[in-house]
Amino acid sequence: MSTTLKSYRSPPWETSLYKKIPMSKYSRESMQVIREVVGKPLRVRFRGPRPADSGRSLFNRQSSCLKQDAVTFTVYFR
Repeated sequence: MSTTLKSYRSPPWETSLYKKIPMSKYSRESMQVIREVVGKPLRVRFRGPRPADSGRSLFNRQSSCLKQDAVTFTVYFR
């Protein structure tokens, strides 16, 4: 996965390290590779729409996305 990380790199003015990584690439092994490349503790945020019946408003559905509903994920420094 480290060879494909370059295509998901966030611009330098953003706080995330990598963004819009498809959930198909999420696994324990891939997160270990990212930790080794970065060398610091990481935080993963799942991104994608929450179902409309979840009780969330349109404004906070993406920021409170659950892993099973996620379409992509983003990696931040912890």
